[in-house]
Amino acid sequence: MKNSKNSALRETRRRLLAASLLIAHCSLFIAVPRVYAQPGGALVGKDIEEKLLRGELLSGIQFKNAKPELTPANAELRAIFEENSASLTPLMLVESLYLCKKPAPFNDAPWSESLKTAALNVLVSISTLEGIQYYSRSRDAMRTFYEKSSVISGPRQKTPLPDPVFSAGELPENFTLYAMQEDLSFGGNVYRYDYFIGDSTIIFTQTNCNTVSYGIVPLAAKENLRVLAAVIDAGEYFLIYAACMTKAPSFPALKKKA
Repeated sequence: MKNSKNSALRETRRRLLAASLLIAHCSLFIAVPRVYAQPGGALVGKDIEEKLLRGELLSGIQFKNAKPELTPANAELRAIFEENSASLTPLMLVESLYLCKKPAPFNDAPWSESLKTAALNVLVSISTLEGIQYYSRSRDAMRTFYEKSSVISGPRQKTPLPDPVFSAGELPENFTLYAMQEDLSFGGNVYRYDYFIGDSTIIFTQTNCNTVSYGIVPLAAKENLRVLAAVIDAGEYFLIYAACMTKAPSFPALKKKA
């Protein structure tokens, strides 16, 4: 029984972290509208709210003059988005947004310090992404996302380290991790994960520390590929936002891959 419970908890952790990166579809049917709001107003507009309440995954892809269209009304998230966008001036932006009912043990409302700590420990569980599966639209099949995934000591020495674990009461406002991750599309690369912990939000960015290539074609120079993901406390739910931005060259094969 104990092994079964531990296995279930590990699977919950895999799913939440993978959701932030893969933007997996969550089919939700929620009876009460406007459950996800913050002091001072709603996180999303009425039209977006109605789609989320129907269980829709919202997404969009823009090229060249890429401007966000799905960013929730959260000041911390928007500030970090603007900072990354201004330094990168992306030529491609992929956004996704969906609403996810909080799984146990994160389902107390409002978000307590202990539950925020538990959620953060999920989001730093880099090793649990190893072997995770996703649905590839371009291949019309399930595919392994990361073949290998591990926290490392830094971008040069690259010594494998265990996933960090935080305790309630010791949450930092921000910190950085490095990871070595190998996926089937872009091979093995080193990424920097920068985490930001706010009152109702945990945000992280993933930045490439080396040139990322697609086969023999250089896709993104160092620090020119970034993923931003946010898990926003919304009462009994998580509002999850993710954006991938890059200066990658625009050509038909890349657009299909995006």
